[in-house]
Amino acid sequence: MDTFERLKIVTAGAGVVLVMFVLHGIADRVFPETWVARPGYKVADVSEQAVDLVSLQRSWPAGLRQEGGRANVRSYMDNIEKVSLPRSAEAPPALAAPAPPVDLGTLLASADAQKGGQTAQVCTSCHTFEQGGPDRMGPNLWGVVGRNVAARKGFTYSSAFAAQTGAWTYERLDRWLTNPAKAVPGTKMAFAGLRKPEDRANVLAYLHTLTASPVPFPKPEKTKITGASPQHSGKETPPSASG
Repeated sequence: MDTFERLKIVTAGAGVVLVMFVLHGIADRVFPETWVARPGYKVADVSEQAVDLVSLQRSWPAGLRQEGGRANVRSYMDNIEKVSLPRSAEAPPALAAPAPPVDLGTLLASADAQKGGQTAQVCTSCHTFEQGGPDRMGPNLWGVVGRNVAARKGFTYSSAFAAQTGAWTYERLDRWLTNPAKAVPGTKMAFAGLRKPEDRANVLAYLHTLTASPVPFPKPEKTKITGASPQHSGKETPPSASG
């Protein structure tokens, strides 16, 4: 690169810097900076003038050029723990208490088997539901409620599943549908689960129909009584003086 090329590069760079300064000066004249009369935040028990952080942020870093700008920022940060933020006079709305979980028996009592069949369509890539249907990546699910876990003849289960004992109850199926990987660690089933209890109840209601002898639903739990009535002491109350 010869001297003439270098001179052109330096000249071009200097021209860009000059244009930037000119545009900055024009912008300052056309859009002058204005400052609010009262600071946005006031530091209690501090003699230094509080800084208006809102205006300073909008004009950063040019705002530090105003008189006392840097000193105000340092003073504010030194006393940040004493800042009292403005609060609304109205109390914030109270957060509603979370609804208590509904037991499985209550959910199943109002479950919709038809909707459950629609939700269970996501399982058809691995399972069949009809009586006598073939196994796929997962076993056929006809009559699964009440059937022993890993008991489908002719289907090869994973070692994690083969180690399971007991039968498929509604409660066990509900835990399985919530999170298969957590219910049976090491399972090969790649399904994230159904997060909504209502969706799981609908699917369980659908599985309830896939048998000639449906397994009864668990009974809904009785409403728990929060306030206990005073117990009778066993002593007779003496009659009043008035008779």
